[in-house]
Amino acid sequence: MEKNRDRFSIEKPPYDSVNKILPTYMGRLHIRGPVNPERLSGYNLLGGLCCFRPCNKQHQALLELASSPDGMVFVAAYANTIVSYVCFQKPDYPWWQKRCFPQLLELGSIETDPSWRKIGLSKTVLETIFNDDNFDYFEDFIVIAVQTVDIWDFKNTNLSPWEYRRLLLNLFQKCSFTSWETEDPEIREHPSNILMARIGSNIDEKIRKHFYNCCLGTD
Repeated sequence: MEKNRDRFSIEKPPYDSVNKILPTYMGRLHIRGPVNPERLSGYNLLGGLCCFRPCNKQHQALLELASSPDGMVFVAAYANTIVSYVCFQKPDYPWWQKRCFPQLLELGSIETDPSWRKIGLSKTVLETIFNDDNFDYFEDFIVIAVQTVDIWDFKNTNLSPWEYRRLLLNLFQKCSFTSWETEDPEIREHPSNILMARIGSNIDEKIRKHFYNCCLGTD
């Protein structure tokens, strides 16, 4: 599977292609990315960024991803502390590793510290990445987001699986993601799981059809 991923290495955009100052009532944030691994190593992660693994281990995971050939990390930072991040890579889920093609990327994780969620920061970070006229890198890709209940933050949100699903749909749809039917067994494990995908404006019909076949396992 790793060999299949490596066959489709990507040309990353320059570091800090996204570079925006965001004033908020909680403080002045810096949204930037992809972040240079050296810069990323100088940041701290806010303690609430622990949905996937403990905060210190998540920081190390972000460093490894940013240093990999196909990994990109975008952050929102308050001074030298990351309060939100979004990661991209070649697909990591087994179904999509087997069906990897050059124009396919995965939004691997998105996380915002609970204390900063009240200002809609995840939405702002995604819109800064996908809806900025000066940054069109992802228009050349199909970006998938595999969303499953086992990684959702029910503890801090007090949402049911279906409520959390609606939250994610609303979040991603603002950046032109849509839901897709799929035979991916990880998605089909729970009725609330969902595959979201954003089709870049430069993707032709042939690649769209290929992606549709990949979703259904008829590729």
